[in-house]
Amino acid sequence: MGLYNDLTEGQKSIVEPWTNNFRAWVGELARELMVGRALQASYQATNGTGDIIGTLDVGETVPNTGGLPGAQPLLDTDMVALVAGLDAFITTYDTVATRQRMAQAAGPLAGL
Repeated sequence: MGLYNDLTEGQKSIVEPWTNNFRAWVGELARELMVGRALQASYQATNGTGDIIGTLDVGETVPNTGGLPGAQPLLDTDMVALVAGLDAFITTYDTVATRQRMAQAAGPLAGL
């Protein structure tokens, strides 16, 4: 083990840009976490998106009405599976300890 100051300039030239990119990614992840929380809440709300999608016939498609280039219609079951992924993301990353680490890495707004 060693100290950061003992790294060679060559090693620092590898570590520093990677760390800067990683910190920026952590900041983006933190912002997406905030968006994910809002999406999760609106999906789970009484008479919210989840309840409405739950009324669709099995195999019914939800069209791409947002204009995302190349996005395809999704089956109701695809939506449910993707929301399960959202729930897993929130469960994994929306903890006090993780938000504190995000704030350390990317600044205080990343820890909201």
